[in-house]
Amino acid sequence: MPVISRLEQFKQLQQNAFVFQRGIERETLRVDPKGHISQTPHPAGLGSALTHKAITTDYSEALLEFITSVKTDKKALLQELDELHRYSFSKMDNEMFWAGSMPSVLPEQEQIPIAQYGNSHIGRLKTIYRHGLWHRYGRKMQTIAGLHYNWSLTEDFWQQWAMVNGKLGDLTPFKTEEYFGLIRNFRRHSWLLLYLFGSSPAADRSFLDEPSDELALLGNDTLYNPYATSLRMSDLGYSNQAQAELFVCFNSLETYAKTLSEAIQQPYPAYESIGLKEGDDYKQLNTSILQIENEYYSDIRPKRVAYSGEKPLHALRYRGVEYIEVRCMDVNPFQPLGIDETAINFLDLFLLWCLVQDSPMISPEECEQLQRNTEAVAIGGRDPELTLTLKGETIAVPELAQNFVESICQFAKFIDQKNGTDCYARSCEAQMLKVQNPELTPSAQVLNAVREAGSYRQFTLAQSEAFANHFNDALRPDRLAPWQEETDLSVWRAKNIENSQQGSFDDFLTEYLRQ
Repeated sequence: MPVISRLEQFKQLQQNAFVFQRGIERETLRVDPKGHISQTPHPAGLGSALTHKAITTDYSEALLEFITSVKTDKKALLQELDELHRYSFSKMDNEMFWAGSMPSVLPEQEQIPIAQYGNSHIGRLKTIYRHGLWHRYGRKMQTIAGLHYNWSLTEDFWQQWAMVNGKLGDLTPFKTEEYFGLIRNFRRHSWLLLYLFGSSPAADRSFLDEPSDELALLGNDTLYNPYATSLRMSDLGYSNQAQAELFVCFNSLETYAKTLSEAIQQPYPAYESIGLKEGDDYKQLNTSILQIENEYYSDIRPKRVAYSGEKPLHALRYRGVEYIEVRCMDVNPFQPLGIDETAINFLDLFLLWCLVQDSPMISPEECEQLQRNTEAVAIGGRDPELTLTLKGETIAVPELAQNFVESICQFAKFIDQKNGTDCYARSCEAQMLKVQNPELTPSAQVLNAVREAGSYRQFTLAQSEAFANHFNDALRPDRLAPWQEETDLSVWRAKNIENSQQGSFDDFLTEYLRQ
């Protein structure tokens, strides 16, 4: 009996399988009218950053993070993200959202405010973790903003996909295995997303304390690489020598969890030299390669919603993968929300395509090569002479990109036919134009706009001002009320956590790290 390919199995699915569950986490710096990073605390009108379900902070106190609920309707998803921006803007005092991924004009390291989460044990843990990041990487890296795309498939999909794959009973192990297959293919091809959507080819000169051989000066204030797509995803952004030694290429949940757990337990000499405490104050959560699993920087993560006080890795180990988090997307400085529907459509396609393709295990050698590919595209992806190595074969980026986008476009036609739409085909066509003409990529458009404005800071400041006018339109009372209610509840939740906690912080931290 002939073996049916995964693609042929995929074509057996019904229309109701092609519904995608999406959520967006968008980060953005608060800046003053001159584009300088805010020195003020998290606005009181936004409630508690510890417990608000939709508005929090990331590494810096000035780095806002908006978190949408999970939606299948793309327009409703973007509408909710827009409401979060408008509501937050109304609570800020003479400040704006910085429109780019790379930060605004930065002061000295110690003047970049670290996020504060109150006096509860869990709040202190979150702040100490960020102090650890400061001591390990510096504060400037904590000001980079990204856009995370959370994505999962519905039960209708999984039931049909399991049936054509001959799987019965509890589908949790099957879902986890399939999501890890998706992740492995994502790791092989995520460079394509940097090429198509990377939007950070330049940065303000204040971002680096020391010169970089890979960047040149554009004018007096801008660092750039003429072919860069995403400095945020290069080793100028989130990178770390200790983590480079970890082999985490997502061959299975077991190996993924084991590797990260060991890294949380394994002391690292450079971090031991920092010390755990200074007096009674913690400088970091531990002196291991990783303080917690979130410190492992990856362009994609397997995720599951954790219970209150539960570590994410513990949730994954015991209940399997629930969704995946795409972390390599820059904030698009030409879009008020940092993303648009065309990008969402292509992300849907790309992720489903990664799931359906065969996905062999990744060897340590391939893992290293994939990281080199990503770095090469991040720092010089639009170079017409750039080549990448896949499966031992060296191929020029334009040729590779065209092959992959053509394959994904065939996928798009099939899904559009099932759904009676053309939105996925149109999104593919837009990406093919970028492959055929690199000047249409966001990174090239940003560089052209930077040159016209005179500097990265002037270009991004102008975009931030334009978006401030956009978000200045107040929400209707019926849309304002739910966000105000959630804000008030977040303050109550934070106080309740502080009032109900027991024991010492030292005991709490020991128990948390033991999970």
